[in-house]
Amino acid sequence: MESRRSKVCGETACGFSTSSNDAKERVASMRKLCFVVLLCLLFMTIEVVGGIKANSLALLADAAHLLTDVAAFAISMLSLWASSWDANPRQSFGFFRIEILGALVSIQLIWLLTGILVYEAITRLIQETNDVDGFSMVLIAAFGLVVNIIMIVVLGHDHDHGHGDNAEQLLEKSKERKNINVQGAYLHVLGDLLQSIGVMIGGVMIWYNPKWKVIDLICTLVFSVIVLGTTIKILRSILEVLMESTPREIDARQLRKGLMEMEQVVDVHELHIWAITVGKALFSCHVKIRPEADDDMVLNKVIDYIWKEYRISHVTLQIER
Repeated sequence: MESRRSKVCGETACGFSTSSNDAKERVASMRKLCFVVLLCLLFMTIEVVGGIKANSLALLADAAHLLTDVAAFAISMLSLWASSWDANPRQSFGFFRIEILGALVSIQLIWLLTGILVYEAITRLIQETNDVDGFSMVLIAAFGLVVNIIMIVVLGHDHDHGHGDNAEQLLEKSKERKNINVQGAYLHVLGDLLQSIGVMIGGVMIWYNPKWKVIDLICTLVFSVIVLGTTIKILRSILEVLMESTPREIDARQLRKGLMEMEQVVDVHELHIWAITVGKALFSCHVKIRPEADDDMVLNKVIDYIWKEYRISHVTLQIER
């Protein structure tokens, strides 16, 4: 005998439906990201113009790094926007995977630009080049430092300090998960701030002694490695989603062990855990129970366990005897 049931997981439906609180959170996050993107584009334009005039590849490499941030922020905004679109008969899981496709395109663009900068840096190391304007480097990097501090303040102003019972703590954890795009942007900006400091130090040294212009090329190569390093993690996440791998934060063996320890469960098979996009996990499996067991009770226990331990709300179960 087999049966299929549906159930509410925690306080949300077993799916990707959103509430009015989700909508408010989404709008607030998008406003922050929009502001940060505008600031990034403004400073990136200044760095490109300044880098060309100052003959500084380090400034252009920093601008390329900013482009990775703009791409990441834009993908986050696209993800937040797409999460509000309703699923339809053709797109039954909704449009969450747009985020993955957008990230893949942006990574290809970033690699192309970084490759051009690395080629130019190596060419300048081999051949004699014009002098680099250290003063302009310091001036633009100092402006970038101010811009990064403003962005950190905007993105970091997202902490609540309330205290309460378990229900409120669960709500706080849920909110933390919804703000993952803003948290990611916050980390990106911290990296930019450190890179601006690096450009400033290099600019001061070239300003002090123009013969040390090789520092500009060394900074370019170092920043290029940093840019490529940041894309590797994103690429790995993209491939894991496209290959429908089990999300790294979920231990499938431990999850199965927890199900097998339930009193009425005899066997668990056809267990699948995958993600429709980063942070949106889905779960399905067949659960074999004892002949005398109450299938509704087992169903409730299994879904409650998966929600409480792994925060997976999209669950499909098949009960077997």
